[in-house]
Amino acid sequence: MVPHSDYPKYMAMLQTKPEFSKFTENEMQIFAQDVVFKKYAKGQALYDQGDKRDKFYFLIDGIVRTERFDEDGEFNYYEYVNKDHGFPYRGLFQDEEYSYTVRAMTKITIAVFSMSTIEILLRQNNAMMELVIQEMGQIISQNEDQLQNMVTSSASDRVRHALSILGNQLGHDTDDGQRHIDYPLTLIELAQVSATTRETASSVVSGLIDDHRISYVHKRITFLNS
Repeated sequence: MVPHSDYPKYMAMLQTKPEFSKFTENEMQIFAQDVVFKKYAKGQALYDQGDKRDKFYFLIDGIVRTERFDEDGEFNYYEYVNKDHGFPYRGLFQDEEYSYTVRAMTKITIAVFSMSTIEILLRQNNAMMELVIQEMGQIISQNEDQLQNMVTSSASDRVRHALSILGNQLGHDTDDGQRHIDYPLTLIELAQVSATTRETASSVVSGLIDDHRISYVHKRITFLNS
């Protein structure tokens, strides 16, 4: 748990983020009375698929992964959420249960709000509703691209596409124009999100290294300019 003495600092930080920028001072005061700031250890689940959808989260620091499975537990779909993003957007104003599990992939600091508070304030703030619709559109577009790749491409192509998605979702640009993922991505995890084997993931990564497309040092990937 985060000490209450740190709450004003975190609330001031939230007001600088796009997902809160259009809320009024009065609305931010409502959030301040509602919010709980928490810390989670790597590997902890924030909630499970099928749990009551009663909280909205904003990731202040760290990385989480969404994990969705079919009824048989066979088909799985993974997506990553980086810091300075909120979730879940899926099911707003509609669903009673979470549609996926969310797990901390690093140590995280997170703001937790009542879903009812978020939905009430969104209904009365058109500017924020517009931002949420735009965010949901981007998420849908990314999900469609990822699902299309999983269905139509070869295993090697899925690994390459997964790396591209991870670069976009988790990477940041460096001063020399490269893109770096500051997250320890194991070959096993890369294989999971690519729906293939560790051997295939390893082969693709080795090929990209040989072609000077990426570097892979201490499980961290950098996309090179060459």
